[in-house]
Amino acid sequence: MPRTRHPCPPTAALAAVLLLCTLALPAPSAETTPDPPVPLVLTLEDAIARALEHNLGLARGAIDIESHGLEADRAAESVRGMRITPAGAAETGPDSSLWRAGLGTSATLPWGTVVGAEATASQADTDGADPDRRTQIALSVSQPLFRRFGTLVRDEPAVLASEALRAARRAWERDRSALVLQVAESCESIACLARRLECDQAQALRLERLAALAAVRENRGDATRTEVLRLDLQRGEAESRIETDRAGLDIAEETFADLLGLPPGTPVGIVPPPPLELEDVPPARALDVALRSRPDYAQALDDIATADRQALLARRALLPDLALAARHVTYGDASDWSGASRLDETDWRIGLEGSMNLDIREARLSARKAATDAAGRRTAAEIVRRRLALDVHSAQTECRRARRERDLARRNLDLADRRAELARTLFEAGRGTADAVSDAEADALSARLRDLEAQRAASVASYRLLHVLGTLVPAPGDLLADLPDIPQEPAP
Repeated sequence: MPRTRHPCPPTAALAAVLLLCTLALPAPSAETTPDPPVPLVLTLEDAIARALEHNLGLARGAIDIESHGLEADRAAESVRGMRITPAGAAETGPDSSLWRAGLGTSATLPWGTVVGAEATASQADTDGADPDRRTQIALSVSQPLFRRFGTLVRDEPAVLASEALRAARRAWERDRSALVLQVAESCESIACLARRLECDQAQALRLERLAALAAVRENRGDATRTEVLRLDLQRGEAESRIETDRAGLDIAEETFADLLGLPPGTPVGIVPPPPLELEDVPPARALDVALRSRPDYAQALDDIATADRQALLARRALLPDLALAARHVTYGDASDWSGASRLDETDWRIGLEGSMNLDIREARLSARKAATDAAGRRTAAEIVRRRLALDVHSAQTECRRARRERDLARRNLDLADRRAELARTLFEAGRGTADAVSDAEADALSARLRDLEAQRAASVASYRLLHVLGTLVPAPGDLLADLPDIPQEPAP
């Protein structure tokens, strides 16, 4: 009986075609595999310099400062009141026409005096009348009295803009110090994670060797199955920690690269920074350094000066708003331009002008509010001072605690390493148990991890103390408070 041939199913045919296509593709060449990028290895000093130059947050702050600087320049130019204004008019009607052209200028002097000059020429023609030609030069002076007299009122817009620029610069300096602190903390964290990874890798190798030795002894009846399983479990936990350390190190390096303003995915590494050691200083001296070095405290003192000035301006608003005005005009008026250009006539005027509201209740309330604001600024400055004293005390205390804990961790690590070494020696010589060496390895690892963390915490605490004192990244002297010197106690 002949055999019936079944057609190949479509799925099988498609799979066969894909297999042939895959086999026909050329095998990837080892020469086309790109080499992994070389990581950018930096010291702490190089990383700080790069962050201060390329960090995007600082770049945005620098743009804000530039904007405030332009606003200060604009306000200073506005205070000068320099104006150069062309004047002109032209009109015509059924029986007359008129045009006028000229140029005027004015400026505000330091005491609020407004001086001006204007030169104009005009022509008027009317049917049935002689043409009228006129040229004139006018000089004017206006001197404010009482309310708007002096540089205080005249320069206020420029002073406010300058103070806003100085406040922006102070905030930017604190941002620079905070960025350097972040870079230092990141360097210490990366160094700690790298050392932790090395510790876990070394322990995994030791535990693997000890587990193999325990398995041999189990076959001889010198070790129990539970001891072998415990060593194997510890080795598995060490491998799990290795994966965790690698992931944490990768995240820390990516965050570090972002702080430096590097593109995402840029491989970066660090040279482990040396430990930062600081001398202990008396609390009063440390607070004095912070008050002299912190731009935010200087800003609080400047806010008091601003509020006092605003209160004085509010009290000046209670005075009459009068001005002494004078005007002198030299002109020529004739039917032709030759006669009008002789400027043979003069006119002058002098008098008082003013504008004021006899209901001064609003001005009185404004003066009281300004005085209240000034008192509030003084309270705010005292709050800043006390908060700064607390921050300095906390930072000093934390720095001393971290150093003591680091010293204790080093001592404990030495003891734990000696115990682990002794336990391994006894176990390899057949005089110790697997449980004893397992306990010693676990304690040694815990002591080493605590030592690494204590070293990191001690260095970070030192950097934070410098940041609190304002000396991590010193600010320019014009942004700091000018305080009297504290008398030094005579040496015994």
